[in-house]
Amino acid sequence: MTNRFASALGSHPRWLALAAVVFMAASGWLWLIASVVNVGLAEALMPAMEEYLSVSGLALGLAMWVAMVFAMMLPTAAPTFNAYANTAGAGTMALIAGYTAVWLLASVVAMTIQTGLVHLGALAPHMAPAGIALSASILIAAGVYQFTPLKWACLFRCRNPRVSDVEVGAGAAFRIGVEEGLACLGCCWAMMAVMFATGLMNLAAMAILGALMGVEKLISGVWLTYFLGVLFILAGVILASGLVIG
Repeated sequence: MTNRFASALGSHPRWLALAAVVFMAASGWLWLIASVVNVGLAEALMPAMEEYLSVSGLALGLAMWVAMVFAMMLPTAAPTFNAYANTAGAGTMALIAGYTAVWLLASVVAMTIQTGLVHLGALAPHMAPAGIALSASILIAAGVYQFTPLKWACLFRCRNPRVSDVEVGAGAAFRIGVEEGLACLGCCWAMMAVMFATGLMNLAAMAILGALMGVEKLISGVWLTYFLGVLFILAGVILASGLVIG
């Protein structure tokens, strides 16, 4: 039964891509939910992050970011993987691997930034902002980025996969996956950074931001992109002005 199921997936690359995305996204969400609900894991996480240069602290920080990438970013790329599946065929998994590799490297960078912020006292060990200055700055910066040409260029690539560029072979598919991953990173890194403002273990914020990034890639035009930019800037200004206590 297992072999027949695997064979069926292999002969239907779209099913295989969907199965891979669902499995990795579900794994990410389960880890994140467990880390919030499981008191023992949460208690282990905070002391580890206080020892920001310890192996356990770095490993847990990286695991958290990898789980966030799986939970938030992979679902937004599902339409892209689906678009490439018929052309890439068996190379679809290599394409997904290339995309994922970009975000795994981004997770290392994010974990490094998180470690530095904890060390500087801008981020509490339980991964919530230590004050409103960090949250306000991130929100305003994320809002401004929504109006930049780089944001639009990356968003345009995410919305328009270059299916005709796919060549035969896993290596070529992996390269295309890396290109799509870089475009996705350029499109979404600022909105991912908003997690530093909301608290890194805020599951509601993860779900909302993940959904917004996915919808932004699916619809046409820039109205949602600009609306989110205005929303982030206003939220940051309100925080900075002290009208809302962060």
